[in-house]
Amino acid sequence: MSNRSVEAESREVTPDRDGSPGAKRTSKKRKVLSCYACRNRKMKCDRVYPICSRCQKTGRADQCTYDPRLLDDLTNSNGFQADGPSTSFAGPESSMQEHGSAPTPLEALQWKARAQARRIEELERKLAANDNDNNPSRFRSLNPEDPGQKEEMMLRGKGFKTQFHGPTSVMSTIAQYRELQAFTREALTVDHSIMRVRMDFKTFRDRRKAALKELGVRTRGTDEEVYANLPERSTVDLQVGLYFRTCETTYRILHEPSFWMEYHKFWEQKASGVSQPSFAVILILLIATTKCLSPKDDVFLGDTTADRQGASDLIEVCDAWIGRQSRKRLTLQFFQLQCLSVFAKRVNCVKMKQDWVASGDLVRLALAAGLHRDPSQLSTGKISVFEMEMKKRLWVTVMELELQASIETGLQSSLTSLYWDTPAPANLPDDAFSADVLELPAGRPADHFTMVSYLRVSRQSIALRIHLMQLLNDPSERLSYSEVLHYDAQLQDWISALPKWDDSRAAIPSALLELQLRQFSLLLHKSFAALAAQNGRYLNSFTTCINAAGIMLGIHEELISKGILVLNHLRNDAIRVALLMSRIVYHNCARNGPIQPLAPPPPPKGAPFADPQTHFADLPSVKSWAPGVEVSLAMLPQRPFLARTLCTSAVDLLELAGQTCEHKVMRMGTGYMEFWLLCAAIGMLPPPSSSKPPTTSIAHITTASDDIQIRCRKTLDRFQSLSFRVLALQKDPENSFALSLRTTMASVSPSDVRTPKSVGSGVAGVGPGPGATPPAVNSAAYSAMPGMGMEFGIDPGAKDLNGTFDNLQDMQVDLGGWNFPDYWAFDLGGEF
Repeated sequence: MSNRSVEAESREVTPDRDGSPGAKRTSKKRKVLSCYACRNRKMKCDRVYPICSRCQKTGRADQCTYDPRLLDDLTNSNGFQADGPSTSFAGPESSMQEHGSAPTPLEALQWKARAQARRIEELERKLAANDNDNNPSRFRSLNPEDPGQKEEMMLRGKGFKTQFHGPTSVMSTIAQYRELQAFTREALTVDHSIMRVRMDFKTFRDRRKAALKELGVRTRGTDEEVYANLPERSTVDLQVGLYFRTCETTYRILHEPSFWMEYHKFWEQKASGVSQPSFAVILILLIATTKCLSPKDDVFLGDTTADRQGASDLIEVCDAWIGRQSRKRLTLQFFQLQCLSVFAKRVNCVKMKQDWVASGDLVRLALAAGLHRDPSQLSTGKISVFEMEMKKRLWVTVMELELQASIETGLQSSLTSLYWDTPAPANLPDDAFSADVLELPAGRPADHFTMVSYLRVSRQSIALRIHLMQLLNDPSERLSYSEVLHYDAQLQDWISALPKWDDSRAAIPSALLELQLRQFSLLLHKSFAALAAQNGRYLNSFTTCINAAGIMLGIHEELISKGILVLNHLRNDAIRVALLMSRIVYHNCARNGPIQPLAPPPPPKGAPFADPQTHFADLPSVKSWAPGVEVSLAMLPQRPFLARTLCTSAVDLLELAGQTCEHKVMRMGTGYMEFWLLCAAIGMLPPPSSSKPPTTSIAHITTASDDIQIRCRKTLDRFQSLSFRVLALQKDPENSFALSLRTTMASVSPSDVRTPKSVGSGVAGVGPGPGATPPAVNSAAYSAMPGMGMEFGIDPGAKDLNGTFDNLQDMQVDLGGWNFPDYWAFDLGGEF
């Protein structure tokens, strides 16, 4: 008889088998002790509940699940309950075997108490889930921690031409802040002169595009075109030096000694007629990146600054050249060009609608090349020590660029649930190694600052930031208040652990490390902070938001005062802080209202619109701009005292946010829509404690509607003051575009703030001087107005008043497709 027959016969007589012929042996499936994520990947698991350390570090926290039978068995047999992030599935027996001693009675009692609490929690969850199927309101009542906030998102457009913004996007904050929309509606009924500003700027842009189209200007990305856009060496020297002093202290793309060696070689070969276009493109991207990073009063070409327009043109040439190159030759220089292109666009706020897609493509290029895996896995001889180190640097840089792009758009990151094991780059200055070294020297201590310190420290918290971004942008996740406090405690631990470097080069990396952590405190607490006046428990969230906002704005203010502009241009912190804090303060304020909408006033004398009824005839009903929302007068709350104090502090912070955003607009010539919304977000709140009383007589403020009008006029004054500065800094102040727009604003804006007497006193040909009476402008003269010296015969009167404001150039978050009934009004009640 064969061995197989013997084994079969032995199985036939096993006790587990019943006596019926043909019956199969019944076996009990073995419990899985490791989490399913580690088991599927055949990785060692430390069996920590609810999330093992491996899943926590690799950003797979959402996939870390255990065999449900483990919890039941441990609860019933050992009286133990796994609880908290550091608790494993070890019961009393395993603890005794591991430590050589039996658990104390107190420990056993604690285990039993936790097990009972967990059991009760599970039963309540099951009961709530069953009741929620038939009665959703009952489920909400069982969870008092849920603030009842709707999903924060924005999906706009029509058909397939749509755009989505998730909860962490600034656009979602605007979409949910309906009171802000209602206030802008009322502000535009106070003075419609801003309509003319919108139409003039849009006409200028249309004419500029038509001029380029008529001239047949097209960027082809040839080598000759690249060299034609390369400035003189003296100019390049200054810009490249500025780049290494600012940008390369955070995101590491270039190796400085190798770059300078190639740099000198490039100019020598260029003088002898040898071309090296790939390195020339790198130089042009560095110049484009630093175009707007030097503090100065730039001149304007219409609505954008000359420096930003120049940077945009250079980026377009470089992108065209990169697009012509084959992707089969993957070299270090290839990845450097890709990273520099993404970074240059972000610093100059160019093509920001495509930023998330571009940074995602960059991640996929890195994945395809294996940058996410430990480069030491390549066999010896196939990769040098220098290349290994540069791979590590580029991988962390790519992750940071893509993660921030995902936060700005509110979309999931490509890094979510992605396994990567690339080690941190060595803490070495660039001059400590080169392409010829065979072995890296010993790294510097962690408290010793090098140009790689930012990447090393930032990499440590990236798993937590990816996990938080996933939770915040997942509509199926509803964080309870205890979870918010739990994650905020982890953020505070990371912030407290940030190193304090005593090095002048560490200003930018230290600021960026704190900004990218503080922004999550705001995003976590914003929903609960808005309810602080209703529930004192959430005053902690209000305090946390105030603290985070104050620190973030203080960081930007300090850097700007030192002439460091890169982080203010690179990030949207000022507008994010301003809109979130304005919304939080408004919902914690006492409100007097609702107030009846204001009727459109008759146009001032000399206004270009003959009939105000005709002017508003084609516009939707003002109520459709924010349907169902009426304007209410926000007043500081009288109680609780802490809420009133926090509201006062927040209003003062908003003024600082306005200054930070205004600085960016005036240096870049972009972000006008952001600045208008910020002005409205500040103007709709009670005045700050440091502001002067309104110039309007107090006797005239008899109703809440009067006060609303004062706040509306203050909002308009603030924005139009910036518009006059833009006009005063025109490169060609005598061109008919600037003269017409300046005259229009002066004739229809009687406020001293919106027609400052100083306009024209410092710039020749800017406009009427002190005491001068602005001339009236008729519609016929305006219709024939050429733009910026370009005669194209485009009649601005034929422009649709509902047209968009060329949003791609205005905001880092795209506004194309919005239906603007007026220049700064937005309609979210129709198709959205």
